[in-house]
Amino acid sequence: MNKKPMKPAIDHHLANLQQRELKLRSRRSNILKMDSEGALDAVFDAPSPATLIQSFPDQDLYFLMHKIGPSDFIPVLSLAASDQWEYILDVEVWEGDRLNTQVMTQAFDLLFKADPERFLRWVITDKPDYFEFYLSRHMDIFIREHDEFPPSDFEDYITIDDKFYFRFPEEKQTDDPNMDENGSFSEDIQASELIDAMVRKLADMDLSVYHGLLLETINVMAAETEEEQFRLKNIRLAEKGFLPFHEAIGIYQPTPITALRKRPRTRVSGPDTFDPDLPLPPQCFTQFLAGDDLFVKALALVPADFIFTLESELAALVNKVISADRRKIRDSETMAKTLRKTTAFLSLGLEVIHKENITLEAARDLIQSYYLEDLFRTGSRAGIQLKTAAVNWYKNSFIHSLNLPLSFMGEKFLGIMGGLLLDRPLYFDNYVSGELYRPFACLSDIRKTRHAIDKMMGLDRLLARLDPDITSFKKGVLTYKSLLLTLWAKDRLGLEKDLSPIAADTFKPFFIALFATELADETGDTPDKTGDIRTDDLILWAAEAIGLERASDLPGPLRQLLTELVTEIQDEYGTVRPDRMDLRFIPHFLLKTG
Repeated sequence: MNKKPMKPAIDHHLANLQQRELKLRSRRSNILKMDSEGALDAVFDAPSPATLIQSFPDQDLYFLMHKIGPSDFIPVLSLAASDQWEYILDVEVWEGDRLNTQVMTQAFDLLFKADPERFLRWVITDKPDYFEFYLSRHMDIFIREHDEFPPSDFEDYITIDDKFYFRFPEEKQTDDPNMDENGSFSEDIQASELIDAMVRKLADMDLSVYHGLLLETINVMAAETEEEQFRLKNIRLAEKGFLPFHEAIGIYQPTPITALRKRPRTRVSGPDTFDPDLPLPPQCFTQFLAGDDLFVKALALVPADFIFTLESELAALVNKVISADRRKIRDSETMAKTLRKTTAFLSLGLEVIHKENITLEAARDLIQSYYLEDLFRTGSRAGIQLKTAAVNWYKNSFIHSLNLPLSFMGEKFLGIMGGLLLDRPLYFDNYVSGELYRPFACLSDIRKTRHAIDKMMGLDRLLARLDPDITSFKKGVLTYKSLLLTLWAKDRLGLEKDLSPIAADTFKPFFIALFATELADETGDTPDKTGDIRTDDLILWAAEAIGLERASDLPGPLRQLLTELVTEIQDEYGTVRPDRMDLRFIPHFLLKTG
C-alpha cells in the first residue's frame, strides 16, 4: 500500500509570532511615514502602545523622537525600554570621544520627566559610573562629620540630611567651548535645577542610596571614567552597525571589480522564514528610497523573497556611512541626504561593473549577485581614482609651481577641483539638480569630470610651454582666460608679450577685428551682429606659440577648451559696438581702465 508523503509539521507558535511581528512591522512603517501629530496619535491609538513602542528598533524610535519633537515625545519615552533610552544617550551626548555634559543635562531631563523613579533606578543600577561622572562635573560635595561645623560658606551649600552638603559652582556649569552648546533639544534647563530635583527624588526613594551616590561621586576619576564609557558606547553602537569612525571609514575603501565577493547560492530569506526572535532592520530610511537612481529603480524588480536580506544589508551599509561621515540623523533632510549618497554610490558601482548601457534587469541581477557593501566600494573607487588623478596632476603642475590660487582656473574648474580635493570627492553639479555638489551617481558624471581634468592638464602644459612672466601682472583679475587672451591679443597687435594691461586705443582695433559688425543706422540703433568671431585664430596662435606646425597637433581637450573660450567671448561681446565699448566690463582681457 502506497503511503502519501507526510506534509511537514507546521509550528503554529512560530507562525503566530511571525504574523504578530509582521503586523507590528507594518504598523511601525506607517507611523514613520506620518506627520508628527498623526504619528503620535497612531502610537497611542494602538491596541497595546507599550508593546508597539518597545518593538521599534532603536534607530527608528530615535528618528521618530526628533520627528515628533523631544518634548512631545515624553509620553512615548515613558513606555520605552531601557535599551532604547540607552541608545538615545549613546547617539546624543557624545562629541567625538568627549561627553558633552550640557547635552547630557537635556537628555537626562527628558528621561527624568518621562519616568523619574524608573530613570533613577536604571541609571544608578546599570550606569552608575556614567551618572557619577555627570554629577562630578557640576557638583561640589562636602560630607560633615557629626562633630564638625558646616562649611564656612555654607550659604552656598544645599543639604537634605545635615550630613551631605552640595553646591553648584557657576564655573562648572559650562562645558568645553569647542563642544556643541545647543545639542538637539529645544528646552534650556540648568544642570543645577535638574540635579537638585533628581537627588531630592532619590533621597525620598532611598536615603542610603542617595548617600552612596554622593559618596562615590566625590571619588570619580573623570578621565578614566569617560574613556571607559566611550569604549562601552562604541561596543553597543557597533552591535547596531554604527562602527567607530576609524573602522567605519573603511566603507569608502576602493574595491576593484576583481575583488568583488559573490553571494552564496543558498540563502535563507523571505517573510515566511525569518526568525521573530531576531530584530528586523530599521525602517526609518525606507521612505526615502525614491528617485531616478539606477539602484532604486532596479530594487523595485528584486523578488520579494530577497527583500529582507537586502533591507538588512542596506541598513548596515547606511549605518556605516552615517558613522564614517560623523552624522547624527535627527531630521528627515539629513536622512534623505544620506540615502541619496548611499544609493548614488550603489548606482555608480552597478554601472562600473557592467560598463556600458546597463538595463534595469542587469542591475537587478548584479544586486542579487554581489554584496551591497562591495557595490558601494566599487562606486567609491571610481570617484577616488578621479581625485587621485587630479591631486597628482595639481601637485606637480606648472600652475601650482607658480603659487597661483585655484581661482586662477576660473569658476567652473575651481568648482570641479574643489569637489575633487575633498576627503571624499564630490561631483560639481553647479545647481543643475539643486545642489552645488553631490555624490558621483553615474558613469556620465565620471566621464564629464575626467574630461574636465584632461582640459586642465592640457591647459597647464600649454602654460608651461608659454612660460608667461607672472611678475609682469600688476592690475586686473588674473585667470587662465585673461592670461591667454591677453597674450593672444598682444601677439596679434605686435606688442611685448607680458601681462601688463593693454591701452584702450590699442585694444580697440583688435576688438573690431574680432567681430564683423555694422555701424549704427541713422536712428542710432545698434544693428544685429552680422558676423562671427574668428573661432580658429586663438587655436592657431596657441599652436604657433609652442612651436607646433599644425593646430590639429594640439591635444583634443585643449582645442575644445580654446574653442569654448572663443565662443564665450562671442556670446559676451559679439553685440557690443566698438564706439560703446567700456573696458571696465571686459574682464576677459587685461586692459587699462583708468
